[in-house]
Amino acid sequence: MRTLKVMIIAALVTVLLPQTLFAWSLHGEMTRVVLDSLPWINRYNNITITEYSYKDNSPYNSKYKIAYLDGNIGDKTSAKKILSLYADEPDWGMDDGLSLSPSQALTGGSQGWRHQYFLLFGGILRLGEAPDRALHFYNMAVVAFKAKDFYWGFRFLARALHYLQDLTMPFHTNPGPTMLLISNLFDINGLTAMVSNHHFALEDYQEYKIKKRDLLYIRSLRDTDPIKVNDVWEAGFELANRSKNYSESLWNLQYKIFGDNLSSKTRVQIRPEKVSSGALKNEYDKIIIGSLIDFSAITKGFLRYARELFKNID
Repeated sequence: MRTLKVMIIAALVTVLLPQTLFAWSLHGEMTRVVLDSLPWINRYNNITITEYSYKDNSPYNSKYKIAYLDGNIGDKTSAKKILSLYADEPDWGMDDGLSLSPSQALTGGSQGWRHQYFLLFGGILRLGEAPDRALHFYNMAVVAFKAKDFYWGFRFLARALHYLQDLTMPFHTNPGPTMLLISNLFDINGLTAMVSNHHFALEDYQEYKIKKRDLLYIRSLRDTDPIKVNDVWEAGFELANRSKNYSESLWNLQYKIFGDNLSSKTRVQIRPEKVSSGALKNEYDKIIIGSLIDFSAITKGFLRYARELFKNID
């Protein structure tokens, strides 16, 4: 039993190491599409950009420097711009190169540890802290809004959104079929390449559909109703538990759509524009759109929940 456990952990280490490369493409752009369907957010359009002045006991990459992409200190910006721009911020290196947990190697390092929440073997093994990071930045937003610093209030909300949105990405909650990982235990290079190719395939296809403004994809972001959020951490956990169930189906469909070359020991570049219409494509789109519906629902539901913090802003 001990030998099997060691083998499984070794496989997970190898398989999950590439995970730092993967996430939803275009967090910020997808957030903007979601916000286009929330006209009330446009009310908050006269926010002064302020300098960061907060004590945060969490460790961050010492090389990460806070950037201001929406103007200079003292300029005016809007909540919509803040949320759209900085929903991508946690992917800019702030979580890299840290020592957070003895188990972080299983998620590809500190970046993966903070951005993922793997529920493996039926949830018996849990790895990562994405729900915790979402709650952390929500609490930072509470502090900022209480200080009437609306700029950093919304920017902390954008960071919190990022981690919640990450939990709607199936490969952030389950890296691939468990039995396949175990059965390929002795082909480490092949296993690593296989996982990488599957993850890149999903990311590349999703990005292509969003950039091409595929109507079904855009509608899934724009027209979805919010979910009810009563607790930020619980909302993240529920997302992860739901999202993990898509992983194996996506994996199997990608073999059928993109071919067995996804098992290649080298990087395989898929051609999203060459995917043929038909039942397989429809099923693939349906699952990805289901994930994007979750992305939209949590974005809207979280902002509705957080609105209690800023609803009286003039």
